[in-house]
Amino acid sequence: MIIPVKGYITSNDFAPIYRDWFGMTVVSPSDITDVLPGDGSDVTLEIASDGGEVDPATEICNALRSYQGNVTAKIVSNAYSAATIVAMGANKVQMAPGAKMMIHRASSDASGNSHEMDAASDMLQTTDSAIANIYAAKTGKPANDFLALMDKETWLDADQAVELGLADEKLDFDTPIVNAVGPIIPHQAVQRIKNLKDENEKLRSQLPKQNDLLNKKLAIFYDKKEVQ
Repeated sequence: MIIPVKGYITSNDFAPIYRDWFGMTVVSPSDITDVLPGDGSDVTLEIASDGGEVDPATEICNALRSYQGNVTAKIVSNAYSAATIVAMGANKVQMAPGAKMMIHRASSDASGNSHEMDAASDMLQTTDSAIANIYAAKTGKPANDFLALMDKETWLDADQAVELGLADEKLDFDTPIVNAVGPIIPHQAVQRIKNLKDENEKLRSQLPKQNDLLNKKLAIFYDKKEVQ
């Protein structure tokens, strides 16, 4: 079974906002877990992603690790940032000729006073360590080696990724590779749109009740059972 991992990696809650409001291609944990076969048959992930949010990527990674069947991650063009975390959940990582990986330090759009910024910095450092440990578990190399590579934002072609241990093999066919790193919509903007969408759905759900009440009042006024 082939499962695509394409576009921005985000949470289950935000995925509909990116798709419906911004027309973006995204993938969330439920997009993967809901289609994993129940019989434990082999699964191939086709990855072409600029990355995204760390927590959903980690959730996908751990779901793949827990899957009872064999999982192959095939990087067909790019696995950048959080997309590399998803790939680490597979039993085998393959890279097409021309495909690339990129690993770097985590970032956030935190704001606030000095205490809040200190807390944000602590959170990011903890996140970096967690990501480095995921790479270390895959490769058998020290996590500090990956923290150093993440510090300087490291780009890897298929041969370099295999040498480092983040990939297991380079595929032997030649496929045209196209890649573009696009801007990411601010998290707060997505949250505001989600709130508006939720409020709109709430108002819509109330309309039938309001119309029913109005019909009953009109029926009493006109001494009829129902007003069309």
